[in-house]
Amino acid sequence: MIKAVLFDFDETLQDRTAAFEKYMDTFFADFCPDISGDEKEKRKEEMRVTGNGGYVNREEWYANLIKSWNWTDAPSSKKLAEHYDTRFGDHNVIFPDSVRLLKELKSRGYITGVITNGPSVLQNHKMDASGLRPYCDIVVVSGDVGVHKPDPAIFTYTAEKLGLKTEECVYVGDHPVNDIRGSLDAGMKAIRMNYGWFKDRDLRDDVPAIESIIDVLKYV
Repeated sequence: MIKAVLFDFDETLQDRTAAFEKYMDTFFADFCPDISGDEKEKRKEEMRVTGNGGYVNREEWYANLIKSWNWTDAPSSKKLAEHYDTRFGDHNVIFPDSVRLLKELKSRGYITGVITNGPSVLQNHKMDASGLRPYCDIVVVSGDVGVHKPDPAIFTYTAEKLGLKTEECVYVGDHPVNDIRGSLDAGMKAIRMNYGWFKDRDLRDDVPAIESIIDVLKYV
């Protein structure tokens, strides 16, 4: 019997793709305010393509962008990475049905929560600014606990904190490995949010796929 419905955050409860577009506007306003519109769009496209949906070492990523852009007066890649970690959360784009879904799950008696990978400052800022934390019984950030998806231990840890067995939980996420394989390996059931960078990649016959977060209600 399912007692808890747990979620990834980016590309699951929030449209990370849209949030990244907003973050890039802030990035260029802060660091490259005088470049032409054409050059800005060229650099944005490079950030989109090389950013791998956020799955990069950010200092290395920025170092490569600095080199590619011949950005001679650039801040350090470390400073740019810190900007990302502290400012990205200002630009959440929560899916329109996320709050409605969490409220409905709570009304049906389910425990709700988030398990998300990322630095503590980045992901906690996102959660606080998103307005979703009040609808969650638990929020587990990998940077807070030192264990990262797809390690089954982070899923087991969350279930234990809730006083549940992993098989009493379902996990919803977009990443075929970090979210789906990780939660299944921990003994949870899984629902694939088929959206964003990993859309249509490595879908599984044994895991239902949805393209709108409200459709979680069809499977719990």
